[in-house]
Amino acid sequence: MPVERMRMRPWLEEQINADRIPGLKWINKEKKIFQIPWMHAARHGWDVDKDAPLFRNWAIHTGKYQPGIDKPDPKTWKANFRCAMNSLPDIEEVKDKSMKKGNNAFRVYRMIPLAERPSKRGKRAKAEKEERIKQEKEELGQRPLPLLNGAYTLPPQYAFICSTLRPEVDSTVNIVDGTAYNNSMVEEMIVSPTLLMFVKLLK
Repeated sequence: MPVERMRMRPWLEEQINADRIPGLKWINKEKKIFQIPWMHAARHGWDVDKDAPLFRNWAIHTGKYQPGIDKPDPKTWKANFRCAMNSLPDIEEVKDKSMKKGNNAFRVYRMIPLAERPSKRGKRAKAEKEERIKQEKEELGQRPLPLLNGAYTLPPQYAFICSTLRPEVDSTVNIVDGTAYNNSMVEEMIVSPTLLMFVKLLK
């Protein structure tokens, strides 16, 4: 494992600026758009030293390949490099500029400026909210629904949006799970068996 490992973006910039790998170059340095040679290993004439040096260099840099000790594995080098590139929040492929077939296949990427990068906080909050909603739906789907006056109901923190409501209610106070409800509350909770969806009431 290298003593000091660089992040992939500055490592790539270093590799491009070194100008030692054929086909790895800036297309527009000001806009941080660059090209990576991407010839498929199945193509006739494919050569490790000529077509996979960037992938090999990344494998060496990350400690996944030790020359003279490990057996060369260009397919794995390339797959690991591709996965690492796809996971970067500050580099994106310019797909309409890439050419993925032929003897001179290449991919074009752009390094995204800081001002254009998506907010990690916003993405994390959105993901957490979606996961919370998913869990609530799963929990609700597994929970048996108690009966009230012959119709299906939910605990007081939930309500249903349904196709029809039954207006007929008892004139007495209703008890559900040890909690008392007056008629107006019961009317909101009594629904027909045809349920469309539910929403969680805001506290």
